[in-house]
Amino acid sequence: MKPVDFVKIIVNQYNNYQGVFKNHLNAEDYVPKTSDKKKALFLFYVVQLDYATKSQRLYQGAKELFNHQPNFYSPSFILSLSRKELKDFLSTYLKPRYINEAIERYQINSRMLSKEYNQNPLLIFKQSVTTQEILNKIRKFRGFGPKIGNFFVRTIINTYSFNYPDIEIILPPVDIHDVKIAYLMGYINSPKMTTQNINQTKKVWSQACHQAGVSWLVFDKALWLFGSEAKPKSKEEILDLL
Repeated sequence: MKPVDFVKIIVNQYNNYQGVFKNHLNAEDYVPKTSDKKKALFLFYVVQLDYATKSQRLYQGAKELFNHQPNFYSPSFILSLSRKELKDFLSTYLKPRYINEAIERYQINSRMLSKEYNQNPLLIFKQSVTTQEILNKIRKFRGFGPKIGNFFVRTIINTYSFNYPDIEIILPPVDIHDVKIAYLMGYINSPKMTTQNINQTKKVWSQACHQAGVSWLVFDKALWLFGSEAKPKSKEEILDLL
C-alpha cells in the first residue's frame, strides 16, 4: 500500500469514527469548556509535558486538575506557588515522569509567557503572519522542540481554526508511534528513533498528505490514535484494521 492510500484510509476512518477511531481522544478533545485564553493556557501547559508519559493519563489528569483548580493553568498562579506546592500539584494530577524537569519548564515558561506575551499564548499566533514565524517563537520556550513545538501548533490551530499561508508545508510532529507504523508499512528501513528515521518519517507523511489532499493537522491526530490505541505489531495487523 502506498503512503498516500494509507493516509486517505486513516483520515476517512477517523472522520467517520470507525473502528479504533470510535472515540476521539486527542489533546484537542480534552480542552475544557472555558474562555479562549484559558483553553490556550491549558494546552500550553499540558502539551509541554506530553513526552515520556502516557498521553491519555496526562490529559485526563489535566482535566481533573482544571476542575479542581481552574486557575492553575496561568503564569501568575504557577509563579505564586513554592517549588514544593507546584511539585504537589504536578505529582497528584499530571504525574510527569521527570518531575524536576516539569517544574523547571513550568517556572521558566511561565516567566517568559508573562514577559513576552502578557500571559496569553494566543498572542504568539495572533501576532504572527506565518506558521514558521510561530514556530520560531515557540522554540524559545523550554522543551518546545520539533515534536512538542509542532504538536502545540497543531492543537492551537485545530482548536481556533487559525489559517496561515504556509501551514501545509510545515512538517508534522513525529513520535515513536509514527516511526513504528512507517517502518511496519515498509516506508522506512528501521523503527529506531534516530534523527534520520524521524526526518524521513516526517517527509513520508508530509508528502503523502499533499498527494492525498489531506491536511496533516487532521492526519496527525488520526495517526497518533491509530498507533496509541491499536498498537499494531505487524503490517498484517495494520492492514486488518484498515
